[in-house]
Amino acid sequence: MNRKWSAIGFTSPGWAVRTTLALIALSAASQRNFYQEALDKYQNKRYEEALPLAEEALRQDRNNPAYFHLYGSILVALNQFYLAEENLRKAVALAPDRPAFEYDLGALLHQEREYAEAVPVLKRAIELDPTNLTARLMLARCYVFSYHELQIPNFAELTLEQLNYIVKKNPRFPGVHHHIALVYINSGEPAKAIEELNTELRYDPANTQARLELGETLLKLNQYHRAAGELLTAAKQAPQMSAIQFALAKAYRADGQIAKALEPARRCVELDPQFADGHYLLGQLYRDTDQPDLAKQQFELFRQLGTKSER
Repeated sequence: MNRKWSAIGFTSPGWAVRTTLALIALSAASQRNFYQEALDKYQNKRYEEALPLAEEALRQDRNNPAYFHLYGSILVALNQFYLAEENLRKAVALAPDRPAFEYDLGALLHQEREYAEAVPVLKRAIELDPTNLTARLMLARCYVFSYHELQIPNFAELTLEQLNYIVKKNPRFPGVHHHIALVYINSGEPAKAIEELNTELRYDPANTQARLELGETLLKLNQYHRAAGELLTAAKQAPQMSAIQFALAKAYRADGQIAKALEPARRCVELDPQFADGHYLLGQLYRDTDQPDLAKQQFELFRQLGTKSER
């Protein structure tokens, strides 16, 4: 009998030791909470370390939506968006009533500018959690950016519905008044837009993009001096933004300050040499100041860049 058992290895001391160690290792692995370890790493922004732990958690249980959600979230943090979307969709499919899962998928689609796809996802996230104001702001943006694709006839009303809800709940919510102003700008209501932009800047004076929008709107209303004042402030906040320099040059030119407009116009094309309209404006200013050779150079650059954009 002993010879028979020995023949298949059950009485070998070496085999017994190896078997015991293997069982201990398996037991230790089964007792490890890979999901919690991955979650801890993720929350501490140690994404590279979190990834293999999340993968191991998924290997052990591929029916747990939280595991797919965490794995997808880590992939988002690592800029692996295709795989991230795939795993976040799996989390949503397994747990369609989890608002955080819907929101994170919608946020990723919004980030990737897949606005049309993001609309139903963010709508569902808001149905599950009406208090998610960030989801409402994203949904408002998606209505605007997917207008041509989805052909929603009342997209402006739907956009304002979400934005006005945010204002009602939190009038200081970052960017909300700026976005309302953009709706009014697009619908040809500049006075309302200016009111909203002033409100945005009262709550957040550092919102340079909102200040640029204010300057450009004032410029359209022929309030050149006020426009230049706002744009000067914006230029100090963001000296590398060519759009601000361009708008400032236009404001000075419209106000009759041609020589003063030259500096921001030059700065504009220095910051963005491929900006055709910037070269055209600079050419106009050189022409206005009796510098025909320089004007000709800028108009030629404008023509060349315009030809490139038509190819």
